[in-house]
Amino acid sequence: MEHKCPWCDSFKTQNLNSLRVHCSKLHKRPSIDIYRALFTNGEDPKCECGCGQPTEFDTLQKGFNRFINSHNSRVVNGWGHNSAALAKSQATRRDMYKRGEIVTWTKGLTKETDERVASIGNKVSQRFEDNPEKRIVYSERMRTNRLSGTVPTLRGPDHSRWKGGTSTLQPLCRSHLYRAWTYPKMYAQGFKCQICSAAGPGLEVHHDAERFASILHKAIIELGEPGDDFEKKTQIAEWVTEYHLSNDVSGLVLCRKCHDEQHAKTFLRHA
Repeated sequence: MEHKCPWCDSFKTQNLNSLRVHCSKLHKRPSIDIYRALFTNGEDPKCECGCGQPTEFDTLQKGFNRFINSHNSRVVNGWGHNSAALAKSQATRRDMYKRGEIVTWTKGLTKETDERVASIGNKVSQRFEDNPEKRIVYSERMRTNRLSGTVPTLRGPDHSRWKGGTSTLQPLCRSHLYRAWTYPKMYAQGFKCQICSAAGPGLEVHHDAERFASILHKAIIELGEPGDDFEKKTQIAEWVTEYHLSNDVSGLVLCRKCHDEQHAKTFLRHA
């Protein structure tokens, strides 16, 4: 099959790779633009599972992938869009966890007590640290999948690791705060400490103006003490997050060493 350059009338070839070289050198066009012009009329195909999300581009020869990663199982298994089947599957797995029939390979080990767990966690963390753009793409994909219901959001007793609402309040608040306030500040600073320029894992955001404890106290005054009520804890966490965004709460991106030093200086000022 003969292919004609979409941007000039002077080049024709039956070899797609030759066309790619021509378009890259002469027209500064990437392979994805060539494929769109030749085969899709400028439109990106959607995942064939029916979710409506665009798939990733592979090569000029292969084009776009048919499915988003793992979405092919929805077509093969035939129950990916069946909400009743999904709910039944999730309930079955929760019961199996409770009965001890499903045990994670870590079996209670943590990165502090086992080198294998630590190495896996470090590899995942380093992959995102080396490519911050990849973290953003992954986070956005997860957010889209949760909003669309592709990945169900399980809270409270519906979650397989529910322990009766024993989650402490402060970590829960910081977890809610991370994507909306903490991570954007790290990204804006290029994932580097604002004092010593250290990079890599272990970065934190220091409340340099209004303390986190003060904001949390305001939330408790506004909504009341949560006790062991997980739903109330979640409401407080959402209140704290909204407060940070609405009031543009200030924060410094610091490594652990510089963060500890900042807290030490604060303690001395108030001593």
